[in-house]
Amino acid sequence: MKCYLHNRKYMGITLTETLVVAIVIGILAAIGVPNLFGLLSRNRVDEALAQIEGAIKESQRQAIRQGKSCRINIGTSTNTISGNPSDCLFSTRDIESDITIRTNLSGSPPNILFSAKGSTTKSGTIVVSSETTDMQKCFVISLGLGITRTGEYTGSKTGSVSASDCQSN
Repeated sequence: MKCYLHNRKYMGITLTETLVVAIVIGILAAIGVPNLFGLLSRNRVDEALAQIEGAIKESQRQAIRQGKSCRINIGTSTNTISGNPSDCLFSTRDIESDITIRTNLSGSPPNILFSAKGSTTKSGTIVVSSETTDMQKCFVISLGLGITRTGEYTGSKTGSVSASDCQSN
């Protein structure tokens, strides 16, 4: 008769094996978690820029469609994007509170005015960033036709904003 008590395939795992697996999982988590948080922060910055760009283009289209001037206000302290009059933007955009919006657009709040033909008398740059990532994104609008571009912002995270620091994607 064969004794199965000493056969390895019927025995459980040892404490040493369990500790090794726990240590390996801990090391992988320590490496992966900061990368995950960085990815989430970069996605929030991308989403904020997309909301701002979409609101500005929507306001320009509404000005043309309605045949009247439309102003879009960029609330840098409140993180809101709103239309004036209100029918120039279907809904106010609320940007997440951990996102910082900076701009060199004039006005209080900073704004862009579109004529009934979609042209603008302002040019400017809007930069969005977050404390939890080094990535900054930018939106630039040109004088006249209101041609826009977006990109990575390479300037400082503080201070004034410049279109020359907005590198197209």
